Amino acid sequence: MPESVPHGDLPRPLQPTEDAADEAAEKLDALDEQLIAQLVRRIRLGRGHQLSRRAAGLPTTSLTQENAMLRRYVARLGDPGAGIALAILELSRPPSAPAAERQ
Repeated sequence: MPESVPHGDLPRPLQPTEDAADEAAEKLDALDEQLIAQLVRRIRLGRGHQLSRRAAGLPTTSLTQENAMLRRYVARLGDPGAGIALAILELSRPPSAPAAERQ
């Protein structure tokens, strides 16, 4: 199974210096950018999948699939993983058309 985050897992700082803190901050910034890029990819893929399901006459979402995703996130990240998964699912929903376009 892929790595999970145990509760209370706290790393020790490598070097207690200002330079080490600045380097860690830069690494975190770079990692945040990578995470955002991956989330954008996930959101686009999810929206495309939902639109394909709709075009095929299926329900836009699959509750079975969404529940499996929630369980994966909780299994790996604990209870906060559910919030992350729900936020991703919300972001992945295709935007609804403005009211003027729906009429």
